[in-house]
Amino acid sequence: MSDDLEHLPIPNWGLTCPECEYPLRGLPEHRCPECGLSLDVPSLIRPWTRLRDPRFTGNESPLPNFGLLCGSCRAPLAGATSSVCTACKTPFDPHDWLPAKKWFLVDHELCGVLPVPGVQAMLGHEGVPHFAVGERTFGEIWGGQSIMVARLRVPREFFFEVLWLLRDAHARMEAAREQRDGNAWNCARCGEENPANFDVCWNCQEGR
Repeated sequence: MSDDLEHLPIPNWGLTCPECEYPLRGLPEHRCPECGLSLDVPSLIRPWTRLRDPRFTGNESPLPNFGLLCGSCRAPLAGATSSVCTACKTPFDPHDWLPAKKWFLVDHELCGVLPVPGVQAMLGHEGVPHFAVGERTFGEIWGGQSIMVARLRVPREFFFEVLWLLRDAHARMEAAREQRDGNAWNCARCGEENPANFDVCWNCQEGR
């Protein structure tokens, strides 16, 4: 996310005056010239507000690890320095993977083992514009405000960045799991698996 939401002149963030809907782009002060309203710009920022350009466009060389596979031989395309599969020499265009619609869906199928609310927090931290598509819960049905985030919508131009972020998060999760599993130990007495920081078996109290 932008480090300076009070930046002047106001950047092209698509913001409008909450009173008269006057476009705020380029204003030299935090006051609407149309209706005179004093503007609190940070309060106008929403999760779907586009504060920056995407980090990846699909034009990068070598191609970052977006998880793309060759359509002919299914070899990974990450690291390709040209628009040709290094394994079978079949031409490819990363933009063929771009979603057709303006906003694409980020759901359990795309996130894999990553929980969608966690992905939402990650996108918010990275300043990727998005909005949540919720499912009603019992609390909401009976008058509460609780909503379980089930899916997210993200602008099409951030597709490659989302792919990269998801693969990076999966890689970090797997590395943490391998480290944890690698340091775990099995009890010599009962065979139970114990975390690395346990000096006594939790199951039978046998020493490590």
